Amino acid sequence: MDAASNGTEEPYDFADFNAKLLVLEALCYDLDVLVPYTGGAEDGDEEGDAVEGQDALAREYYASLDVMPAQLELVTTLTIDGTLEIYQDVHPDWDGDDDRYDPQTWSDIVDLPALEAVWTVAPLPAHVDAELRAKGVTIETE
Repeated sequence: MDAASNGTEEPYDFADFNAKLLVLEALCYDLDVLVPYTGGAEDGDEEGDAVEGQDALAREYYASLDVMPAQLELVTTLTIDGTLEIYQDVHPDWDGDDDRYDPQTWSDIVDLPALEAVWTVAPLPAHVDAELRAKGVTIETE
């Protein structure tokens, strides 16, 4: 029996929520390992949303969704693009044209154990690009 099935594995503690969203995009939408938020923006209380236009229920769902280390090992490719499905869950009317969902701390991404490739529409910060390339990660920029 592995650690995940006997309950001894602890969830990964993300340092940056925006980095977690990128990983969750891969796990929920690309790999179908975790269940994405399905409530829809109409279920959110817009008056109670912390950020105008943001679905507070979706944000809370993803913030509390546990990601286990074994699941992180499944993530070999990440896409960094304002049109990701997870962003439509969290902020349905967001057009992706600003940096509000850019990670502020990139360690969660750099430390992904099996990451092989990153596809991004904009250049990564120089230090992140250098760290990922040093680990052998291929970076493709549109």
